[in-house]
Amino acid sequence: MRSLMRIAAATAALSAAATITGCASSDGSGERTGYTAQSLYPEKYHSIAVPIFDNRTYYTGVEREITDALIKEIQKRTPYAVVNNNDAAETELSGTITGVEKTRLNRSRGSGLVREMLLSVTVDFQWRDVRTGKMIVQRQNFSVGDEYMPSRPVGETPEIAEFGVSQRLAEQIVAAMRDQW
Repeated sequence: MRSLMRIAAATAALSAAATITGCASSDGSGERTGYTAQSLYPEKYHSIAVPIFDNRTYYTGVEREITDALIKEIQKRTPYAVVNNNDAAETELSGTITGVEKTRLNRSRGSGLVREMLLSVTVDFQWRDVRTGKMIVQRQNFSVGDEYMPSRPVGETPEIAEFGVSQRLAEQIVAAMRDQW
């Protein structure tokens, strides 16, 4: 029994050592390949400002929800400090909501009521270096959707889908901020 525990402990230690050191290499062009313990995000930046997204739709309130989710995702996943003052930030992540659509996915055969809806939000965003004006990442027509069920017995409101879309959009925008490999 003790020998099994020693083998398990040795295996765990070797796995941890391999994870910590990683398996990254360079192909000679400065590009990283393979596994690494380095940050996935550009290390030359330390701070980011995230102003409230502009909203060019009639669907109000979603811009605050998306910005809030984005700030929380940046704080959770990246090494960057989110600052309120654009003058103190090295970078800025800004965006514009260009479309919000509700699409009926299916209806109940008996009542004709909508059973499932899809809320889709489309944004344009850019992450730029404030000091140089250089674009770090820029995406157009970046779209995410989430389903909700407005009819009984579930009776979900569109706000449920709005929250889900905001979370997914924040996750995908922060993923787009990763350093190029």
